[in-house]
Amino acid sequence: MGIRVRQEKTDALAAIDLHAEEVGIYEFLLECPGSDLTEISASTDLSLAHAQQWIRHLEEKGLISRSLHQNARYRAIPPDLCFGALVARRQSELQEVLALAEELGKKEPVKLDAERNELTVELITGREALIRTIEQIHHSAKHEILELDRPPYLTTYHQHNTMRDPVIRRQVSFRTIIDTRGLEAPGRAQHIRDSIAAGEVTRVFHGVPIKAAIVDRHLALVPLHLKSASESGLLLRQSLLLDLLCAHFEMLWDQATPFEVDSYLGEAAISSSTNELVALLANGLKDKAIAQRLRLSDRTLGRHVADLQKQLNARTRFQAGWRAALRSVGTLSKPNQRHAEDSRDGRESEE
Repeated sequence: MGIRVRQEKTDALAAIDLHAEEVGIYEFLLECPGSDLTEISASTDLSLAHAQQWIRHLEEKGLISRSLHQNARYRAIPPDLCFGALVARRQSELQEVLALAEELGKKEPVKLDAERNELTVELITGREALIRTIEQIHHSAKHEILELDRPPYLTTYHQHNTMRDPVIRRQVSFRTIIDTRGLEAPGRAQHIRDSIAAGEVTRVFHGVPIKAAIVDRHLALVPLHLKSASESGLLLRQSLLLDLLCAHFEMLWDQATPFEVDSYLGEAAISSSTNELVALLANGLKDKAIAQRLRLSDRTLGRHVADLQKQLNARTRFQAGWRAALRSVGTLSKPNQRHAEDSRDGRESEE
């Protein structure tokens, strides 16, 4: 029958050091227990020598057993008995690797001279190398990850989730500032909602100047060129440059708007139909993008924005969105307090 093992199956079993030939022989013996070397060779299209070699490997891994007859016959050990042991063994080996990595991480460089000891910036080139570096620094996070997010993007939404979710499960804080230009990509708003639901804290800022991923304020990866994020990047280690990048993030974080697309308005004074318009204004989208998203003409959009500015006593469209966003997170006065202030202002004007 030959060896025809699905690729996804061999990819999974590669994690416990099983090859396609071994999987093929093992599956054959599950279906035909008690087969001898000749039958295994014929069924898998392997030579006798190669079949014998793979059988020996399977015996060493505890996946098959043989009879004591001169012409040995083989049986597969039930999967629920043997695979658990293989996985446990591999987990033990991986724990030893992590222990070794921790030990190696404590090594201090030999201080030859100041110039050679101050390597704080490394150049990473190539898309695959950049993605691998992003994965590595995410896995190394112990306390927090700070991200400055703007187009163009190197990874897909799925890749981002795959890296982010294990980090958040380890109770690592994850804060992201998204540039408003990144909100116009298809599916982006929903991805942000999903990220917030997973535990990521997200804010929006119009004009994020740089892309960056900062891990534990100890490492950071920034692209070398903003127009082509997949070509090369700089890996920053502890230095004045990294300290400045962290300070810049915190400054933008204080100025950025919390991303609350579905509930920007907390007061009944503004109708629910206006929520989406407010969210888009607060996120800094341009009129053309808002009109397309809401399927409105430029003239109709202008009228809605003017009405909203009047309701919020805002002089500009951005100020209207900003005030509504602040109102939703409680940074403006509470409704009762606001009402009291309005009443007092009214009394003063009457006097």
